[in-house]
Amino acid sequence: MLCSVTTTDMSKNIQIQTADDSHCEALTRVEIQSKLRSIPDCLEDYEVDFPSRLARWQSYFLKQSPLTSKPERIILKAVDGEEIIGYLAGHLTTRFGMDAEIQSFYILHEYQRQGIGTALLCRFSDWLKTHQGVSLCVGVLPANPYKAFYLKNGGKYLNEHWIIWNDVSVILSASGLPQAGPA
Repeated sequence: MLCSVTTTDMSKNIQIQTADDSHCEALTRVEIQSKLRSIPDCLEDYEVDFPSRLARWQSYFLKQSPLTSKPERIILKAVDGEEIIGYLAGHLTTRFGMDAEIQSFYILHEYQRQGIGTALLCRFSDWLKTHQGVSLCVGVLPANPYKAFYLKNGGKYLNEHWIIWNDVSVILSASGLPQAGPA
């Protein structure tokens, strides 16, 4: 089953699309802006350094990182008009014996709590299923208040730094999003 995209603010026409390496700068800006507004107490200086974050995105698109990743990956971007307002990057992995990992997931502060993150997570779980994946992990700092989002969407603690889904099908049921038929 595929998730359909809905937001709570129907006046916005948010689209979920696949990003490519031409979007590295925009993804970097969203990441840094979101971190500064949403989790300022969880940050080290290097986490908001534009050149180093941009280099990280470039290496991600080249499939050079992280070491536990497999080459299969997707970066889903949420777009409002022409502006990227959020994204979820994930890949197949060997970490913790899971099938996939969320590498990076940020939404600009002013777009949060509108269903966009849930739609991105749901779309990523759809992608994972097309790659015969079932399980998923994501690393989260213990002080990060956004870990509640993952728990609300069916994730369980592996330890204080990692949340897992043994079966991503729970994301569809926990999300509350309508499910669409096969695309």
